[in-house]
This record gives sequence, C-alpha cells and structure tokens, in this order.
Amino acid sequence: MSPHEPGHTVAGIPLQALVAELRSRCEAVSRFQGGSTSYHEELGIFRAHAEEAGILLVEAPVELNQPPDEEGNEHQVWYRPEAKCVIKATWPDFFGMLVVHRPHEEPKASPIAYLERWHLHNELFGDEVAFLGAFQTDVGLRLLIRQPAIAGTPASDAEIDSFFSDSGWRRFVVDGNTAYFDPDRQIVVSDTHRGNIILMDDGLLAPIDLRVQPIGGALLDTINRLCGKDEG
Repeated sequence: MSPHEPGHTVAGIPLQALVAELRSRCEAVSRFQGGSTSYHEELGIFRAHAEEAGILLVEAPVELNQPPDEEGNEHQVWYRPEAKCVIKATWPDFFGMLVVHRPHEEPKASPIAYLERWHLHNELFGDEVAFLGAFQTDVGLRLLIRQPAIAGTPASDAEIDSFFSDSGWRRFVVDGNTAYFDPDRQIVVSDTHRGNIILMDDGLLAPIDLRVQPIGGALLDTINRLCGKDEG
C-alpha cells in the first residue's frame, strides 16, 4: 500500500486482510511472551504496521476540516448523501469499548480490536464498512471508516430481540446493558439499542453500529454463565 494523497478521502482498505495480518502479529507476540497481548501492546503493533503499510494519512481528510453532522460516544460522523455513505472518525486515542473483558484487563478496545469489530460487522450483518486509514492529531490517534448509509426508522426493542433470538443468539446482560452471544461462532455483540438497528422499508433489520467481539478461553465460561442467568 502506498501513502495516501493528503487532503482527500482515500479509497477503502479491505478489512479482512488487514485484520488477519494484525492478528497474526498479535499471536506472534503472545507465543513469545506466553500470554495475551495487552491494549498497549496492540496499540504499538498497530502503529508499527500502519507506518510500514502506509496507512497513516499525511493530512486529515477533508471531512475532518468541517464540523461533524453528528457526534456519539465513539465517533464523529459526516454524512455524504451524494455518495450514499457516512464517514466516521474515532475520538482521539479512543477506539470504542470491548463487550466483555477479563478481570484487570483494559475495557477499552485497541485499534486492532476496533478494526476486527468492523470486519465481523461486515461478515455477520452484510455491511460494507471500509477502513480509510489512521490520522495522528495533536491529541491522539484517530481511525476513519466509511459505511453505507441506511434509510429507515429505529427498530423496536421487541424487533431487535427477535432479530437475534430467532437466529440462535443467546441474550445476556453485562454492565447493565443487553448483549447477545452466538455460541456457534463464539462471538458477542452489544450496544444493541434502537438507534443502532434500523428497520428498512423492506421490513428487514440492519445493524449499523454494534460492538462485536470474538471470545475464547475463560470468557466463554463467563458468557455461558451470564446467558444461563438471564434465561433463568
């Protein structure tokens, strides 16, 4: 990948290959040290690969020079109706939150976990999120994505629960928030509130901004216990 032309929104970077490379580097570090990579180690792994691969933008895309159309807990958002998409930029040095985490583990998602989230979002829900690159500001690193715009209205709580439960997802509650667990894929999702799932004109539901996280090891026992507690 070559460095991007400054001042312009860049072409999307395929998430699948990027996440595979980053996770491979994390696994290499884990094997060497005999334990899972920490938040700060993954931040370092991402920065090193971003510099090597040329996915650090020299200048901010044009969107960041304009006031955002919307702001949330994780992103600033710019709507591009002519392109039928939105541009999202993470807040500086903040890449969202994990759905679940081990005791004494950092609850914040690393840049690698953030990109894996969107790769899984594409895979699970038929989304077409593309990574646009990373940008270093005076107050921290920001990641940028492009996502197709979805027209519709917020789904009801009952529709959301049916959307997941009818497909085999198991409901649980973590930190007071409703989440769902796919036991076959060993994936959990959260942030499943009405604003993040759209009822489209064709009657289908489209998740647009869920937290998605693969889990394994001891966390599986924790999730199964939480699912059983919710069902009971």
